[in-house]
Amino acid sequence: MTEISALLDALIDAISSQDEERVLRCYSPGAVFVTPAGVLEGHEQIGWYYQQLFTAFPDTHNETTSRAALGDTIITEWTFSGTHTGVLQLPGGAEVMGTGRRVILQAAAAYTLDDDGLFASGRIYYDQLAFYRQTGCHLRLRKTA
Repeated sequence: MTEISALLDALIDAISSQDEERVLRCYSPGAVFVTPAGVLEGHEQIGWYYQQLFTAFPDTHNETTSRAALGDTIITEWTFSGTHTGVLQLPGGAEVMGTGRRVILQAAAAYTLDDDGLFASGRIYYDQLAFYRQTGCHLRLRKTA
C-alpha cells in the first residue's frame, strides 16, 4: 500500500498546489481519467481538465476523509471546496463566468497503477447536479419524448 498511497499523496499535493506538471507526473502518458463530465485520455486531455479546475476554482482545496488500497488500486474519499471565481467550461463548450459562490462537495475516486508505478486510470465520482447548483449554473433539464 505504501507505493500507491505515496502516489495518491503526491497527486493530492500537486492538486492543492495547482501544479499541472506535478499532477501529470502522477499519471502514465496514456492514462484514462473518467469524470462525471466525460472521459479524458492522455496527458493533454487530463492536463486540460486540471487547468479548467484551477482556473474556475483558484482556491481549490481537497480534504481527504478516507482511503483504502487493495493491490494496484486505491479508493479515496474527500471533501472538495473552492470559490467559483474563474471561467468554468461545461461539457459541450459552454462557459460560465465566475459567480463568487463557494462550493463544498463530497467526492470519491478509484485509481489503478500501471507496471511503472503511475496511475493508469482514475475514476472520480461526485454529484454533478449539486456541483452545478452550488456554482450558480442554471441548468434546464429537457424532457425526452
